Amino acid sequence: MRVKAALADGARQGPVAQDVSRLIMPALILGIFMRALQMTMFGPSLVNIAQSLGASLAEIGWIIAAYATGALIAQPIVGRLSDAKGRKAVFAAAVVLFGLGSLVCAFATTLPVLVAGRIVQAIGAGGIQPAATAIIGDRLPKARQGAALGAVFGMFAVAGVIGPVLGGVLIDGGRRLAASVSLGSALHHELATYPWHLIFWVNIPLALATLVLAMRMPADDSPKEPIGFDIGGMVLLAAFSACIMLAATSGALPAIAWTAAALLCIAGLAVWERAAPAPLIDPSLFAQRGPALTYVIAFISGVPVFSVMVYSAAYVMAQFGSTATQSGMMLLVLAVLLGLGSFGGGKLINRLGAKAIMSAGMASLCVGSLLFGLLPSLSGVVAAMAFAGLGMGLASAPPNALVMSYVASRRRGAATGLMTMFATSGSVTAPAVVSAFLHNGRGGVVADFRAEFILCAFLALLCAGLTGLLPRPVQQL
Repeated sequence: MRVKAALADGARQGPVAQDVSRLIMPALILGIFMRALQMTMFGPSLVNIAQSLGASLAEIGWIIAAYATGALIAQPIVGRLSDAKGRKAVFAAAVVLFGLGSLVCAFATTLPVLVAGRIVQAIGAGGIQPAATAIIGDRLPKARQGAALGAVFGMFAVAGVIGPVLGGVLIDGGRRLAASVSLGSALHHELATYPWHLIFWVNIPLALATLVLAMRMPADDSPKEPIGFDIGGMVLLAAFSACIMLAATSGALPAIAWTAAALLCIAGLAVWERAAPAPLIDPSLFAQRGPALTYVIAFISGVPVFSVMVYSAAYVMAQFGSTATQSGMMLLVLAVLLGLGSFGGGKLINRLGAKAIMSAGMASLCVGSLLFGLLPSLSGVVAAMAFAGLGMGLASAPPNALVMSYVASRRRGAATGLMTMFATSGSVTAPAVVSAFLHNGRGGVVADFRAEFILCAFLALLCAGLTGLLPRPVQQL
């Protein structure tokens, strides 16, 4: 098997691999950038959406919950579909769904329509990442996969820099245009009342461009296989996603209770899939130490990664009296280092190994989190953001590289879909669960953010240790 894998991998080296890379990477990079940009543009629009739809911020929370839940459900399902129906077709279909959902949102004038559009958008977004990751694993030689994954996941950092600024500019610009330029009554009403529609219109040309590039990708050479309809698995997966979102939107002890319920659902899903005639999720992925432990690491690491991103800006504003703009500018340090770490870490995977890069990333995130918690000074915060951003970047590509090395090519879609689901689950529950654990019964004291950061440091260090327990990666075909 290893001889066969080596020969097959060697056949993909050289000029042929270069040509394949030129055909597939533009579509994958633009697709991931589009997905990430929408996430980062959305924040500045929430207040404006609430005002224009006459909804409370609590009701607007359903827009975020619907998107996160839809993406959570879609990730493993679409990953499995890509194994059965082909990576290229599923990636293109996910891009189309994302574009259609964006179009619905761009015309939405009521909350239910906006929520429906976000669900369609989320299903597309949930399919783009696992399909893109599996395409890299299938189409590129092992020696180039690390750099490719680093380039793809580096788009989250690029979007993190561009998105919040672009979102604010589009909304404020739409309002100013409506106020200062003579426009038709319909267009004036649109820009004055619903300027946030512009953040969804941005996705339409991006989706069309991604689709055109995706059509240029070479046809799949992996064998297709039939896929059954596992209703029980889908119900348990939906219940898991619902519990995750309830945990993310609850406070204090309910958040911990919903997280426990989510873990019970995923345990029940693992048991159910063992007996299912056509399992939605391959149960053998949980039985192998490599993939199973990588999923655990992805879930745990999602907590410090997302918590640091959420709490750092609020901590700077509260601790030093900074404005939202000033704290956002300081976050650029984190975003820039995240991008450098992602691109550089992807290239270093081939030289040092995914396990070493993952451990280094978690160690750097641990140092950054400790600096947040122990050095309450402006220089300390800048250093903390640098270490934390570098760590997040270094740790972005290795989990996917690791899980792809543990499974055969025909199962990469399912394996990477689960990887994305577990990482997302840890991320969306992080703020609520961490705060509930640390602040239950003590009130929301800003200075206590230091406790969050110290807990994040412990979890990052735990992930670094667990990474050392992973088996040696072996490329399988």
